[in-house]
Amino acid sequence: MDTEAIALGSLTPRGTRRLIHVSDPSNTTGLLSDPAAQPRELRQIVRNYAQEGHIDSVVQEIYAESMTMFWRTDKTPYDVRYQHRRMIPMMDNGLMPVEVYIDECHKQGMEFIAGFRMNDRHGHHPGFFKKLSEEKPEWVLTEYPPSWEGAPPESHRYGCSLNYAVPGVRDYLFSIMEEVAQRFDVDGIEFNFTRLVECFPRAEAAQSHPLMTDFVRRVRAMLNEVGTMSISPMPLGRPGYPPPVDRGRRLLLGVRVPQQLAGCAAWGLDVPTWIEEGLVDYVAPADFGFTDFNETYEDFTRLARGHDCYVYPQVQTQLGIDADIDMEPARYRAAARNFYAAGADGLSTQNYFFHWLPQFESPGEDGPAIPEEYPRGFNYLKELRDPDEIAVGDRHYVFLPLWADLNDGHGMSHIYQPQRIVLERGPAEARGDYRFRVCEHFPADPILPLTTEGSGLSFFTNGLAKGDRLAIDINGTAVPAERVSWTWNEEGPPSCKVALSSPPFRYGDNVLGLTLEQGAAGAEGDIVVERLECMVRVTEVG
Repeated sequence: MDTEAIALGSLTPRGTRRLIHVSDPSNTTGLLSDPAAQPRELRQIVRNYAQEGHIDSVVQEIYAESMTMFWRTDKTPYDVRYQHRRMIPMMDNGLMPVEVYIDECHKQGMEFIAGFRMNDRHGHHPGFFKKLSEEKPEWVLTEYPPSWEGAPPESHRYGCSLNYAVPGVRDYLFSIMEEVAQRFDVDGIEFNFTRLVECFPRAEAAQSHPLMTDFVRRVRAMLNEVGTMSISPMPLGRPGYPPPVDRGRRLLLGVRVPQQLAGCAAWGLDVPTWIEEGLVDYVAPADFGFTDFNETYEDFTRLARGHDCYVYPQVQTQLGIDADIDMEPARYRAAARNFYAAGADGLSTQNYFFHWLPQFESPGEDGPAIPEEYPRGFNYLKELRDPDEIAVGDRHYVFLPLWADLNDGHGMSHIYQPQRIVLERGPAEARGDYRFRVCEHFPADPILPLTTEGSGLSFFTNGLAKGDRLAIDINGTAVPAERVSWTWNEEGPPSCKVALSSPPFRYGDNVLGLTLEQGAAGAEGDIVVERLECMVRVTEVG
């Protein structure tokens, strides 16, 4: 197909996989008994994915920070954290928790994908990296500090991430991935580069893509070979466990990568080559911490549509490092609508457990404390499987600088591209533009009247004075006063709501334009617009 001629909204999802749920290493450990987790608890976790969330594929991350989780090997240490020690009695008894996860996923009709955090640097494993820095210092990237504020001093001193420029590092990780593929009945492996992407020295990263691409090729070849082998799904000799089975299937290789192709390339990830050579079965582009409504994911779908590769942009539970805004059903629908319009084949999650994390408590004498929002919080995901079902619910689009001022607004790894309008006061008219994506068909007549809870585009103007006169346009068309409503809030900046209609709004990318025609007498400082919201009430849009 012509990969250069993809219009927003012209593509329907491919395949049957719609929801990939990423379970980070510790998000379920609070649901396990202390001091000894039980297999039935692991099985119930998996059943909740299937029954409450209608998940298709579970990515359980089983390796991070040079530690394994939910299984043990002699190639690298098992997780040192107390919550993961609860599974040691089960493993001492000959059963790896990951085997229970896999078995139950398959019973529930879900794929199980083993997740590998490619260079997580929370800093939870200082002893390992201290020893490594003494024995193989070239293996450790010391220029990148821990990403976790609570990391111990040793993680700052000795480093906490691996240098993939060193062949031994690549051999080390490959040996672990190979063991997982050969030992467990996984349906595939996922590389998570959003935890984190710095795999090479900063000065060498952009030129290091051949090294990472060769590693991807190597893992792909290994998965192709292992997919033809027979495997014992669970320990033999245990009543009720099945005998060895012949896989006879292609094992998946997925990659979770930064949401801009340019950002991937800057850190040594040649995603176009991975897709074009058929090395990866899916790509999950994502911000490092937040749901991004505004990203142009069609940059990925253009590539993937020309090959046998699927695209699953990621949603997360929060919106911005300083925003204090959580995702909710109307916001999930809005994000999913934009993703599907860009040609996505479904969605994936990360840090979804934040919906109930504040309610977690340490297990007591009566067993684990189950948060009130668990597992019903998975219900939000059900309707995101179907673009048509999304359309029957309200949508709430939110646009703001996800990373505030971190690294001049470019966030972790200097990849994110924020939108904002800055109007400087001066003798000449100041103008600014803000691109925002809303994949909606609005009626020709404006949706009026403008109410607090009704449909409309709202923007918030920091630094605006009551004597300032702003001209507003959408896609270059002036918005008349009768289609605008201003609110001067007692707390927070003044906000403006604009009535929705098409034109001037259009399906897909829109541009809000603001011009400071006249400044208030004596007013000082810039007028800054960083946050936009578009509420779409289905009862008003039709």
